[in-house]
Amino acid sequence: MDRLMNISLFTLLLILAFVSHGFCDDFDVSVEEYVRMKKYLASVNKPPVTTITTKAGDVFDCVDINKQPSLDHPLLRNHTVQLEPPSFPPMKKLRPSSYISMMTEKDDEGCPLGTVPMTRVHMEDLLKFGSVENYNSKYGRSGYQPLGQANQHQYAVKRILGGPYYGTQVTINVWKPVINTQNNEVFSLAQLWFINGGPVFNSIEAGWHVYPAYYRGSTEVRLFVYFTADNYGTVDCYNAKCGFVQVHPKIFPGMILPKVSNYDGTQEEITISVYRDVTSRDWWFGYEDSNGYVPVGYWPNSLFNSLANYADRIEWGGETDSNYDAGRLPNCFSASSERFFRPGA
Repeated sequence: MDRLMNISLFTLLLILAFVSHGFCDDFDVSVEEYVRMKKYLASVNKPPVTTITTKAGDVFDCVDINKQPSLDHPLLRNHTVQLEPPSFPPMKKLRPSSYISMMTEKDDEGCPLGTVPMTRVHMEDLLKFGSVENYNSKYGRSGYQPLGQANQHQYAVKRILGGPYYGTQVTINVWKPVINTQNNEVFSLAQLWFINGGPVFNSIEAGWHVYPAYYRGSTEVRLFVYFTADNYGTVDCYNAKCGFVQVHPKIFPGMILPKVSNYDGTQEEITISVYRDVTSRDWWFGYEDSNGYVPVGYWPNSLFNSLANYADRIEWGGETDSNYDAGRLPNCFSASSERFFRPGA
């Protein structure tokens, strides 16, 4: 009898999976994986205080700052959210909070105080990637992708080695590359890497990217952050899904960058930074322009092993992921300046 009940439950789950959502042509997911996806959605999509629609059509939830998904991480269960860094990096001018606009229906509108913006994850998003691990991985497939493997992963960087380094700043030209998903192109990006290579590879990454699969087919240019604590294994994710603590109510990873550069025309830039607060030892991500510096959020120090104290390598550059033949790389990176922080700098 128990066996018959188990078979019936299995069949019912399978039917519901197909009828309710269907499966992507690229992946067949098991019932077990489908159930894991349902649990993941329940954990990452927190009940919103309110929901906001931007002029560009993006929808995001305003979630209680103390109930955001990253705080479910086992290492952050007792973490107290810091609303701003105890100290600020050198030569930073704080931007007045009243100035910041997220390009919502009202230019001065963002999430209410005490809440932070979160992009919602849908079952269709997870099915597209085939597993929760693939969705959270940098390349849409779990595991590190060696340079040039199957001509999929290509990048060009400026690199500084040695250290110790406690922060970096970069000004990046913003472009809107065309991503042809029908030709197996995955994403194009420009970013900084803040790395400690051993004994376990740790990396904090931030910049802009165009990544249609991750944003429900959107080809807009978006601000993003990413981290890995185990060499792109399973302790990693984009934006504020599993480690990055969002604190700003209007500027957030995943938001559209509405102004992009034109070839032989107007050039648009963003300036971003990552640095370690000397008091808390947490790694803060900042966004700035001519009006000043904004602390957007941070990665608590407890998430890291190798990167807990400092970086031994910093990189600035561009990256693409696709099935293009070698030599056909639509890379769109241009950095106009970079700065890194050493002890006492």
